[in-house]
Amino acid sequence: MSKTATVDEGRVLSDFEKLSRERKKEVADFIAYLKVKEELEATKEILKDKDFLQSIMKGDEDFKAGRFKKWSEVRENV
Repeated sequence: MSKTATVDEGRVLSDFEKLSRERKKEVADFIAYLKVKEELEATKEILKDKDFLQSIMKGDEDFKAGRFKKWSEVRENV
């Protein structure tokens, strides 16, 4: 049974403000690490979905072959 973690962002920011400059740097580095980790996990999920990956690759081929429309053209019809 898992509990949903809640984060008191105000308290986190208040606690952060009380840290030394060196500790703030460590926190910033850790946040950057977590951001990259999360992005990598999302990429791995995409790569697991073979149909989605194939769709991306086809889109890339279409783009390279010039089979695309400019956003300004699409926007006019939306």
